[in-house]
Amino acid sequence: MVVHVELVPSSASVLPAWTSALAVVAHPDDESFALGAVLDALVQSGCHVSVLCLTRGEASTVHGISGDLRALRAMELRDAGAALGLSAAELSDHPDGALGHVNRATLVSEVRETALRVGSQGLVVFDDSGVTGHPDHIAASEAALDAATELRLPVLGWTLPRSVAEQLNEEFGSTFTGHEPDEVDLTVRVDRDKQRTASLAHASQAVPTSVLWRRLELLGDLEHLRWLKPPTDGPQPVPAASTGATAAPTDAASVRVDYCDGDRFEIRIRDHVVTVDQPADVGGDDAGPTPTELFVAGLASCVAFYARRYLRRHKLDASGLRVETSYSMASKPARVSRVDLQIHVPLELPPERRDGLLAAAGHCTVHNSITTAPEITIGF
Repeated sequence: MVVHVELVPSSASVLPAWTSALAVVAHPDDESFALGAVLDALVQSGCHVSVLCLTRGEASTVHGISGDLRALRAMELRDAGAALGLSAAELSDHPDGALGHVNRATLVSEVRETALRVGSQGLVVFDDSGVTGHPDHIAASEAALDAATELRLPVLGWTLPRSVAEQLNEEFGSTFTGHEPDEVDLTVRVDRDKQRTASLAHASQAVPTSVLWRRLELLGDLEHLRWLKPPTDGPQPVPAASTGATAAPTDAASVRVDYCDGDRFEIRIRDHVVTVDQPADVGGDDAGPTPTELFVAGLASCVAFYARRYLRRHKLDASGLRVETSYSMASKPARVSRVDLQIHVPLELPPERRDGLLAAAGHCTVHNSITTAPEITIGF
C-alpha cells in the first residue's frame, strides 16, 4: 500500500516521527557536540528524547579545572539536556576510555532496559565507525545495536560527509571518518541555536580551539544520518508505555465484533459501539461505514490527531484543522492499494514548522502499523 501525506514538499529529509527516542552515547557532551541538532529536531517534532550516557567523562584532559570532574561533567550534562529539551539524561558509571573492555552483555542490558523504560521507538547513536575514531564511541554504538536487535528497534547513526571529515583531519590532525553521499540515508536541515547553547553548557570541554566549532561551520544547517538498523517490515514488540500523550488506554487493546443481521456488525471498543455495514447497492442496509472505510478513517483521524498535537506543542491554533482523504482499491488480493491525505491547517504555518508537522502527522500510530506490519493471527 502507498500512503501519501501531503502538506508542503521538503527540500531535505525528515526525521522519523517517533513519539519517544533514546540516544546512546559514551561521554557527557557527545549528546550536544555531535547529536545536539538532531536531538533538538526530534524534540521540535514532538518526540520525547532521552539520553543514556555510559561514562562520566572523568578521563578528559581538556578541562584544566580543579575539583571533582565527574560531578562537574554530570552538572554540565544536566544543563545541556535542559537546553535541548530532553525528557531525561541518565549517566552510567563505566570507565571513561575503557568502555570497550566492559562486558558487552552488561552494556546491552543497560541500553535495553532504558529503551523499554522510556518506550523508545528508535535509537540514535554515533555511526558504527565511531565518527571521531574514539573506541568508546564504537563500543557505545555496538551495545546499542545489539540491544536494538533484541528489541527489533531501528537505529539511526550520526555521521559526517567524507569531504567534511577529510577537511577536519587535514586542519586538526584528527581521525574523523565520513561517508560519501550515496552512503548517507538522511540529510536533515537543522537549527544550530540550541545545539550551540547546549555545547556551551559543557564549559569544561567546549574550549574556543575545539574542533567542534569548525565542524559546525563546515556542516552549516545540515546533518547526515545512516540507518544502521533500518525500520523492518516484520513485527516489532511494543516497549513499556511512554510518558507521551499517545499511549493507548489499556482497555483499547481488546475490540469485540458482534454479528447483527444482513451485512451489519457492531464493533465494541471500550464503552463505544460503532456499526459497520455495506452500501445498499451491494446488498447491505448502509447503516454505517464499511470496514474498509473505517480502516481509512482510522488512518485519517490518527494523522489529524498527530497534526493537532504538533500544533498544540508549538502553541499554534488548531481551530479548523481537517484532513481530507481519498483511496484506491486493488485486487488479487482485495486491498486498499493507495491512500492520499491532505492536511488543511487553519493558519499559514511558519516555514520552520512545516517539515515537523508533516513528519509528525505522516508517522502516526496507524501509519506506523501499516508500514511496519503487525503480526496478525486468526484462529478459533
